[in-house]
Amino acid sequence: MTKVAHVCTSSFSHKILVDKLSILKDRGYDVHIVSSKEGYNEELMSKYHFQLRFINMNRKINLIDDLLSIVNMTRLFKKEQYTIVHTHTAKAGIIGRIAGRLAGIPVVIHTSHGLPFYEGQSKTKYHTYRSLEKIGALFCDAIASQNKEDIEKIKQYAPQKPIYYEGNGVDLHKLDQKNTQISQDQISLLKKQLNIPSNKKVILIGARLEPVKDHFFLLDGLRYLKENYNQNFICLLAGDGPLKQEILRTIQDNYLQGFVKLLGYQTDIYPFIKLADIVALTSQKEGVPRIIMEAMAFSKPVVATNVLGTRELVIHNETGYLVEYKNVRELAFYLNLMLTDEKKRIEFGIKGRKRVEKYFTEEVVVDRIVRMYNELLKKKCKN
Repeated sequence: MTKVAHVCTSSFSHKILVDKLSILKDRGYDVHIVSSKEGYNEELMSKYHFQLRFINMNRKINLIDDLLSIVNMTRLFKKEQYTIVHTHTAKAGIIGRIAGRLAGIPVVIHTSHGLPFYEGQSKTKYHTYRSLEKIGALFCDAIASQNKEDIEKIKQYAPQKPIYYEGNGVDLHKLDQKNTQISQDQISLLKKQLNIPSNKKVILIGARLEPVKDHFFLLDGLRYLKENYNQNFICLLAGDGPLKQEILRTIQDNYLQGFVKLLGYQTDIYPFIKLADIVALTSQKEGVPRIIMEAMAFSKPVVATNVLGTRELVIHNETGYLVEYKNVRELAFYLNLMLTDEKKRIEFGIKGRKRVEKYFTEEVVVDRIVRMYNELLKKKCKN
C-alpha cells in the first residue's frame, strides 16, 4: 500500500481536502494529513478516518519558525517513511517540499490552489511570493495546478518540472445526500431563526473574511443595488477571518444593517446554499472556488467576478453571470437581473449542475491524481 502524506499549512484546509482524500483512500492509498493544529475542527474530522499529524507552521514568513517547522517535518517524514509527499497551500508548499527532499522521500509533489502571487499585489509581495515558489520548485518532482490558466505561469518559474492539471471537484453523491436530507421545514425554521421574511430574496457568500475575497467590493455593489433598484433582499456572509470588524464597520457606515447578516464560520454550509436564491463571490482571484462548485451542484445560479479560477468554472450567461472585478455598477446590475428573473435562475441552475457533473467531481480529480502518482513513481523506478 502506497503511503502518502498530504501537507497543508493549517487545519482550516482539511475541509477542502477530506472528500478527495477519502476517495484516494478507497483507491488503496494509505493517506495521512499533516498540518498545524490551527483551525482544527473535531466535529468535521470525526466523520472521517485519517491519520493526522500536527506540525506547527506560522502562516506568516518567519525565518526561525519556518526553519523549526522544516526540522520537525523532516523528522516526521523520516519516521513515517512516506512514498509520496503531496503539499498544498503556499507555506506548507515550501516547508513540506524542502522537508520531503531532506527526508529522502521518493516523490514530492506540490498542488497550487491558486498561485500566491497575482496581478494587483504590491511589487514587493508579488516578487517575494514568486521567488518563494521558484525556490519551492527546486525541491519537488512535479507541480500540479487546480486551474488551467496558472499552468503557463508555473512553466515560467519552473521550466524543468513536469506540470499537471489537477483541477478541483466536489463529491456529488455526498452533496445529493445532503440536499435530500435538508427538508423545506428545516429551511423555513432556518429563515425564521435568521429573521428572513418569506418575500425576501437571499444572496449567499461563502468566503473567508480576508483581502483576496474582497467583501468590500461586494458591499459597494450591495449598496448600489439597494439605492438604485427596488429589491427586497438579504445577503448572508458565511465565514470568519481577520477583516470581520472592518466589514462590520463598513456595513454600518453604508446603512446595510438590514440587508447584510454575518453568519460566522459554518461547519455545515449546505442548508444555507439550499436556502439561497443566488450564490455570489467577489474574489480578486481563485484556484477553482469550492463554494461555487457546491452551489452549482445544488442547481443554484451564480454571480461572480470574472477572475482567474472562477471563470474556468462559471460560464457567463449560461450558468450565471461574470462581473468585471471592481465594477460596482455591473455587479449591482447582474445581481438585480438574477434576483428579478426566476426563470433565468432555474435555467442557470440546471446548466450549472450539468457542468459540475461533467467536469468538476472529486472522482475526476482523483483519477488525475492517481495517474500523476503512477507516472512519477514509474519515472523514479527507471532512474
